[in-house]
Amino acid sequence: MIITENEKSLVVFSSLLKRHYPKLDAELVDIIFSYHKGLGAVYHTKDYWVRDFMPIQMGVNVFVKFVYNPDYLQDQKKYITNVDKVIKNCPFAQKYEIVDIPLIIDGGNMVFCKGRKKGKEAQYVVMTEKVFSENPTFSKEQIECLLKCAFMSPDLTIVWLPWDKEDTFGHTDGIVRYVGINKSGKSQVLVNLELYDDKIAQKMHSSLAKHFEVIELKLSKYDELSWAYINSLQTCDFIIIPGLGDEVTDAETLAQYKELYPEYEDNIYQVQMRDFIEENGGALNCLTWTIYQNYLKVLAKCAHIPIVDYEELKKGDIKNEIVDKLKLTCS
Repeated sequence: MIITENEKSLVVFSSLLKRHYPKLDAELVDIIFSYHKGLGAVYHTKDYWVRDFMPIQMGVNVFVKFVYNPDYLQDQKKYITNVDKVIKNCPFAQKYEIVDIPLIIDGGNMVFCKGRKKGKEAQYVVMTEKVFSENPTFSKEQIECLLKCAFMSPDLTIVWLPWDKEDTFGHTDGIVRYVGINKSGKSQVLVNLELYDDKIAQKMHSSLAKHFEVIELKLSKYDELSWAYINSLQTCDFIIIPGLGDEVTDAETLAQYKELYPEYEDNIYQVQMRDFIEENGGALNCLTWTIYQNYLKVLAKCAHIPIVDYEELKKGDIKNEIVDKLKLTCS
């Protein structure tokens, strides 16, 4: 299964953010704490981008961990985080079952979406074709097979976008944002393709339009950081959009988010962070590891009510089932 950002409630940052950017960290923490929801930090990271290297949730207690060894850091290996070390020193992460997947993939290159087809839930993940260049020993069919097995979703649709070689990272979380499901059951996505050459942008739009209702981010002007408006932080309770210091485009973006996400009402915020983005090359989705929590279970524990949690009892079986599928189906 896949879990979309609007289903999650726990937000986790690298401890480096507070150390190096205390003002930005404080602004984000103030918003998150106002919802009395989970907030955490992980230590021993080599950079801020927990989205890219931390495991991706596929169940309440089960996560899949891809290989974090990006090509753009091969000449700067000191910035490649040892994910196992981070998990070993993170008490709350140790309670999860983690399945290792033998593919080099950054979490920022996976945008999950849901829709409906013939009365059933449809599941999608949007990725750029950079995955192929980073995993040359696997065919496209093998990569898709591994992904479907990892998320235990044989009907998972992988939507491939062309990789613009000028975009070093090749991530989709600055291109596409999942909005929701329209009245006809089609998944909606917000995109910002203005920064790409017309040919690449047209190919991206064409690939997305086969599966989604594609909504363009409309700005009166664009600059090299406009992609960051797509790279927002979303949980089940709130959305935080990066501000770029331009009153006009910041306001235009905020207005469009409020129109596209009416269920969030007054729970959409904007935090100014242009300097951070210019210095580091990432924004809010990149900065955060977001997790779905079973709050009925959390509340019951807080009230000392004994419960039988089926998902907890089965978590070992789920991990074993994924591993078996990987061995049998994708060998």
